[in-house]
Amino acid sequence: MTVGPRQFGRFCQVVIGNSARGQGLVVEKLRIQFEITQTILRTPNTATIKIYNLSQENEALIKGEFDEVLVNAGYVGASKLIFAGNIRHSFAYKDGSDHIMELDCADGDADFRNTVVNAVLTAGTTHAQAVDKLAAKFTSTKLGHMMVAGGKRIRGKVMSGPARKFFDEIAATNDAHWSIQNGVLQIVPVDSTLPTDAIVISIKTGMLDAPELDDKGIKVTCLLNPSIRPNGKIWLNNNDIKDAILRQRAAKPGAAKPKKPPKTKHLARTDPDGIYKVYKQVLKGDTRGAGKDWVSEVFAVALEKTIPSGKAAA
Repeated sequence: MTVGPRQFGRFCQVVIGNSARGQGLVVEKLRIQFEITQTILRTPNTATIKIYNLSQENEALIKGEFDEVLVNAGYVGASKLIFAGNIRHSFAYKDGSDHIMELDCADGDADFRNTVVNAVLTAGTTHAQAVDKLAAKFTSTKLGHMMVAGGKRIRGKVMSGPARKFFDEIAATNDAHWSIQNGVLQIVPVDSTLPTDAIVISIKTGMLDAPELDDKGIKVTCLLNPSIRPNGKIWLNNNDIKDAILRQRAAKPGAAKPKKPPKTKHLARTDPDGIYKVYKQVLKGDTRGAGKDWVSEVFAVALEKTIPSGKAAA
């Protein structure tokens, strides 16, 4: 299991540019705010980024020429890429004495919306080969972790239409989710995860509130951790979850303090080893903020089978 990076000294770097022209702008020392939402679903991940008091020249470049953005964030000496995507819209406005450039961005949005495929899959084509043909049509998205069955097609097939439609079919056949994460295509089965270590989330590693358990899974809030990824694993102490349930029950008006959590069919189940799959996270940051302005809100579920940390899924 991985404890995570040192959590001291906020750091954020935003790189905005146009890779085709080899032009770019790096922003580090200005005030930066961001909110990034990432999921394991096909819908592109999104980011809202606010940069304070850019020069008019740089604002003009963003509005007129630059269309790509990278966000590296974390802590001094321990930052990682937390978002890569294209700029959908940019807005410049004043808030008091501050001049703010706001960017509305999405991860792989252009490829997701615009990629059209016209190809023929012959009999004997595997799912992996079909993925290669589809991904070859992307302009910027790269192939990443692929977990697809190796079965071969019995009959040929004509593919004509949006590439996302055929990725939907491949994912459904493999009981998997497909998504674009920081410009990289992933296909991961619903009962599996990426072959990475589980990230430990506890009071010692920056957990801010007790985990919340509901019918959809578990939500936990911690200090911003750039190592946590959708389809990755986290490790939680199940006793923390049980204690949180007890406190929530006891806090209700007129509620007696039970000795153990009541059985409720509406609550998601917990994993016996505390290993959970991340299906969504929201990263919120402000380089000049305080308190809970530098957090990861992580949403996770227990898997049908335990996947040991540090090992690939079977």
